Amino acid sequence: MKAIAHYFWRHPRRTGFILLNLVVLAAFVAWGAFTTDMSRQGIGGVPNLMLGYAGMGLLIVLWIFAWLAWASMVVRRQIARRHS
Repeated sequence: MKAIAHYFWRHPRRTGFILLNLVVLAAFVAWGAFTTDMSRQGIGGVPNLMLGYAGMGLLIVLWIFAWLAWASMVVRRQIARRHS
């Protein structure tokens, strides 16, 4: 267990990226549970449902941006290793 903690401590960017993905996946699951509950409220639940969809849309855009930033960082590091 100590070796695993040491591995994640040595790689804080990787650990942060893993945690980000876990938080996003948890948000998707919570959103799914929230929207199934909203369908039972009828027309009164529409504003909350739209707010949920807007929030999930923003989360998806930010998640895609995080993946692109991660990929960019990895590619730049690989190119720098090849040239050195």
